[in-house]
Amino acid sequence: MTLYGMIFSICFFLIVSFFFSTHTVDYANETETSEKMSVPIKTASSSTDKKPKPKETESPELTAFYHKIEQTMTATAKNFNGDVGITYVDLTTGKQISVNGTKEFYSASTIKVPLAMMVADKVQAGGLKWDDQLTFNEKEDYEDGTGIIINDIQPTYSLRTLQEYNIIYSDNIAKNMLYDTFGGDVEAKKALYAHFFQKETDWDDAKLTSEDAAKILKILYEEKSTNQEYQKIYEYMKNTVFHERMDTPTTSGKVAHKIGSYAGFLHDIGILETEHPFILTVFTNGQTDAGIPFISTITDQLWTIQNNEYPK
Repeated sequence: MTLYGMIFSICFFLIVSFFFSTHTVDYANETETSEKMSVPIKTASSSTDKKPKPKETESPELTAFYHKIEQTMTATAKNFNGDVGITYVDLTTGKQISVNGTKEFYSASTIKVPLAMMVADKVQAGGLKWDDQLTFNEKEDYEDGTGIIINDIQPTYSLRTLQEYNIIYSDNIAKNMLYDTFGGDVEAKKALYAHFFQKETDWDDAKLTSEDAAKILKILYEEKSTNQEYQKIYEYMKNTVFHERMDTPTTSGKVAHKIGSYAGFLHDIGILETEHPFILTVFTNGQTDAGIPFISTITDQLWTIQNNEYPK
């Protein structure tokens, strides 16, 4: 064999050995095995991440707790001589429980809360300023009932003053002047119902359900930490002059609420500050003043359960 032949044979042998070496197969197997193992590891990790949430929100203890909340609401509602709608929302878990939660009631002054939120949104968007002066129009704005403006009507009021009076004093004239910033009460209610509920209403008989009101308060509660004006509305609700209904000796100083009253329609919607805060909205239509003690009773009952029996 010539020198060139020997060199060719050696090169050919080295090339064949490289391509058919067992190391090549081992590398392929190692990569394949690694990929296969990574799948169950990720799946197990993902499963572990998801398990604690159902345990926290669906544990037997929490299920039993919510069952007691529902039983209490149902039993108390049966004792009311008239129509009632109640909604409870646990703000720790988001759990909502209702009794006649979709039954409609004349909203009365509970509508002043979403109105105030819409005004705050409009200021934030640049459509209004808090130091804007709004002119009182007797024909459009005057209304008997609750409030302090009626005792000493001035030609103009700042938007900030009207916003405060609307909630703290449940001032009807302040409410009507705030409606004016949307083009009047009809246009304001159209905007309000479309924005918060994606629905229309009978403008002369604006209605809400207890679940509607709970939805409003949940937005207020969840956004107030990042929305200074929502926080102010919340504080106005805590400092209201109406110490009744949800503001009981038990809950005093620990409830942000807004009452509504019109004939037999007596309501209250509030956020109660227990260790695990909750929303409660109660709408009633019954005999004169019957709704007031009823709301206080259901408030104290649910407060006691939430405060003393919430699962650890």
